[in-house]
Amino acid sequence: MRSTPVDRQARPMRGLHRLLMTADPIGGVWSYALSLAQALQPFGIEIALATMGAPLQTSQRAAAQHLDNLTLFESALKLEWMPEPWADVEAAGAWLLELEKQVAPDVVHLNGYVHAALPWQCPTLVVGHSCVMSWYAAVKNAAPPAVWN
Repeated sequence: MRSTPVDRQARPMRGLHRLLMTADPIGGVWSYALSLAQALQPFGIEIALATMGAPLQTSQRAAAQHLDNLTLFESALKLEWMPEPWADVEAAGAWLLELEKQVAPDVVHLNGYVHAALPWQCPTLVVGHSCVMSWYAAVKNAAPPAVWN
């Protein structure tokens, strides 16, 4: 049987039109988020990118503005691995749930762990980019300080 090649650039992915994604502008997750948004652009998939952890730099904002399928929702709320983050983590959870209502995504794509337990109304994907505990052990060749627990 002969198969006909499918032009995946010509049609959107079935059932996936809008994605709510989290990212932080501090490290490699930022590059990952923009690369993914760029890769999904030919499929007509819109990305609502919610940033946390630090304000965006001018160059990061400019890079995001070059993607026609990306809308930024910016915050500087602390991430779960930052010192004394819990009030901000809770506020970020409430903010993300409000964004879900506003954006109406087909999928929520989290690039962090702590918000996975929120009561999302659509399928949710959690991508683990690193573990600070194992990173510390590998880089410092020692157990992380107790405060990291």
